[in-house]
Amino acid sequence: MALRNLRYQQDYRSGYNDLVEEFFRPSLREARTYWRAVGYFSSTALESFGAPLGEFVLNDGKIRLVTSVELTEADLNAIANGTSKETVCAERLEQIVSDEFADGVGDGVARLSRLLELDRLEIRIAVPKHGSGIYHEKIGVFEDTNGEYVAFSGSSNESRNAFENNRECIDVYPSWESPVRAARKRQHFEQVWAGTDIGVEVYSFPEAARQRLLQTYRAHARAQQPQINKWRHQDEALTTFLTAERGVLNMATGTGKTRTALKIAKSLFDQDKIDNVIVAMDGTDLLDQWYEELLSTRRQLARSPQIYRDYEAHKELADYSLSARKRILLVSRRGGADRDPIASALRSLDHRTARRTLLIHDEVHKLGSEGTRARLAGLSDAVRYRLGLSATPDRPYDDDGNTFIEEHIGPALMSFELGNAIERGILAPFNYYPLSYELTQEDRTRMRDVYRKKAARCAAGDPMRDEEVWRELANVYKTSPAKLPVFDDFIAENQDLLERCIVFVQTKEYGRQALELIHKYRPDFHSYFTNEHSTTLRRFARGDLQCLVTCHRLSEGIDIKSLNTVILFSSDRARLETIQRIGRCLRSDPSNPQKVANIVDFIRLSDGEAQNSDEERSAWLTELSHLQGKESDV
Repeated sequence: MALRNLRYQQDYRSGYNDLVEEFFRPSLREARTYWRAVGYFSSTALESFGAPLGEFVLNDGKIRLVTSVELTEADLNAIANGTSKETVCAERLEQIVSDEFADGVGDGVARLSRLLELDRLEIRIAVPKHGSGIYHEKIGVFEDTNGEYVAFSGSSNESRNAFENNRECIDVYPSWESPVRAARKRQHFEQVWAGTDIGVEVYSFPEAARQRLLQTYRAHARAQQPQINKWRHQDEALTTFLTAERGVLNMATGTGKTRTALKIAKSLFDQDKIDNVIVAMDGTDLLDQWYEELLSTRRQLARSPQIYRDYEAHKELADYSLSARKRILLVSRRGGADRDPIASALRSLDHRTARRTLLIHDEVHKLGSEGTRARLAGLSDAVRYRLGLSATPDRPYDDDGNTFIEEHIGPALMSFELGNAIERGILAPFNYYPLSYELTQEDRTRMRDVYRKKAARCAAGDPMRDEEVWRELANVYKTSPAKLPVFDDFIAENQDLLERCIVFVQTKEYGRQALELIHKYRPDFHSYFTNEHSTTLRRFARGDLQCLVTCHRLSEGIDIKSLNTVILFSSDRARLETIQRIGRCLRSDPSNPQKVANIVDFIRLSDGEAQNSDEERSAWLTELSHLQGKESDV
């Protein structure tokens, strides 16, 4: 950028010259800063400048503006009665801002607001120290990246009317052609800007007026945006499933898997294609959550089906099997030697009933476990509508399990993953804190023990599968004591991250060590392990507890929108568990629409080897952490 590239006239006169096209726009294209002192300022000047103003901003250009307000007789009386001149000027400016928007938000107002939002425009207000007049100087300076500048003065105000309709004249002083006059004009501006000019008082642009301007502009901008349904993937999933009748919806945590499944159930009930729904999953907390959702959905149906439950203390399978009316069964997939409710429910369906049944498996990846395959093989073959839900439907290192899921439920029908959900504004963006640690000598000894075990098993003719080796090595990494001092140092500087926080650990023993460190910084924490009562979770949900330390129980399904932070002492090689765990805190929070979540992770240094699984996870999460929501909340 070089102003010297332009050929300036000594003056520009409207009627003979186009002030905007011949002087202002070319100068903006080459300038780094634009200083302007005028008697009156209107946002329509920015509209007249057009595209070069955008180029000026892209080139990191900044504007300093000194302008004035005309005080009314009431204003002058208020000053005479003791109100400060700064307060009166601020109130007058707020009125001017309101007047600018009287006829809507024009392009110039939008540009003015955007410049303020980007901190590229700084405005100061000058008023005479004495008398009732206004500050009415007309000075301007364009400066380029080389330090050369063009000063100008004259009768032009900064408004479209002045540029296009008035009879105006400006005199121009390039610093390389008229150094003395140019320096003098520049000095005039600098004195006013600094408040050292003997004839005027200078105030900053009032923050209240600035905020009012920005709020009005943003509200207008939102109103002008096209109405985008960010939840449209649910309707797409509904249409896709009704066509396919069988399959898995791969939907990120917090994007409405349960709601989508209920939309499918309601649609099939409304079309009189089903009389019966079976919803199966693991975990009492998740089953209870589903029950509340089902109660709400039932009220929307013309003939409300009866809801039966068979898990924990609820034993209603027999009542469900004997019912002749429309019905919904909420059932646990966990079976025992003496009782297997999901298998019993499926066996109770005759062929006609099965053809009018919707079977829903939540967290469908668990359906592929070896024990579940043995219990449920063939039992759903006659069921017409089969729906699987999961944020992570594939079972890592388990081809047999994945094949069973496809045979038992159907193929993947759609994918709406974490990145899609963050970009669409459904899930919150997040800060990612990868904390590096090095294995201790104790850790290395435990690793050698794993390899010795592998060699011994091989020699005995019973070789360990790769998954077994990886699992035992991963247990060493997940329970490394080296993470604890790293965590202590980090939390000492970031104690706020323990508010609305869940800490995932591998074992109870390791969890107790983490709890000892947490106790140094806050008292309102608790463990939440397998045998602990679910009232602990309810206390956390309502805010009585701020921090939970857990193993697996909170990895899936539970919806606590106020959760802000997840700390991963334990992460699997596969992404399945990581996706579920971080999904807990990425859920948007209606009471905190600007929510930004936090993920704290532990990354084992690779010792010069190829990128390890921790480093791969860190690269993936780092990339996700750079995503921001792009769509409106509709």
